Amino acid sequence: MLLHQQRTHRLLPGSWKNKSREKTRIELLQQDQKMMEERNKRKKALLTKTIAEKSKQTQAESVKLKRIQKELQTLDNMVSNDICILRGVIEQTSWDYNTARKRYEKAESEYVTAKLDLHKKTEIKEQLTEHLCAIIQQNELRKAHKLEELLQQLHLQATEEEQEEERREEERKREERKREEEEERKREEEEERKREEEEERKQKSVMENQGEANVPSPPDTGSTPGIETETQAGSAMLQQDYPAVTGSDQDCKTANIPLAGQSEVEAPAS
Repeated sequence: MLLHQQRTHRLLPGSWKNKSREKTRIELLQQDQKMMEERNKRKKALLTKTIAEKSKQTQAESVKLKRIQKELQTLDNMVSNDICILRGVIEQTSWDYNTARKRYEKAESEYVTAKLDLHKKTEIKEQLTEHLCAIIQQNELRKAHKLEELLQQLHLQATEEEQEEERREEERKREERKREEEEERKREEEEERKREEEEERKQKSVMENQGEANVPSPPDTGSTPGIETETQAGSAMLQQDYPAVTGSDQDCKTANIPLAGQSEVEAPAS
């Protein structure tokens, strides 16, 4: 066998080399083919994987898109319901507004009419009041003339009555002055008492400060609450002795005030 091969090599050296070259080229081609196949397989696997991932992403985006569309549809439905409700409320509000505006216009017209009527009635009342005052004044003048005549006849009696009235007025004023002086004296005594108490507190504070240097002295507020209490008590007493006079009482008193020469006793009788 070996001899046969050696002979064959000896006989055909060029053909053997050609076969070796062809074999090497075929192996290279086969290797290149295998490498290309492997490369193509990897590319195909990568492409398949990419397509699968894209498909998953597309499906996820599709699901997300459907969910978003569903949410948008829900929002649109809610907005539509709200719009319908608001339109109904707006229509009712518009109707209420028109009704209220009509009532306002009617009330405004009635107010203007009532104001004009009040103005007319006020003028009539003022005219009647002036007329009444003129009548009362004329009556008072007539009574004054009549009373002057009577006073001339009863001058002595009127003089005694006036003196009695003046004496009563003086006694009343004297009592008022006494009461005011008493209140003033009480206020002064209260103030003096407060000042003495304040002085005692100050002296006590000074003594305490001398005994304990680190203890701060109480602040001197200088307030005298007793004075305000006494003043309020005096004001209440004055208001109790002299109550306020209302407008109607003042008018009545003005209407019954006797004129010059009219006595205190004769004025009410007239």
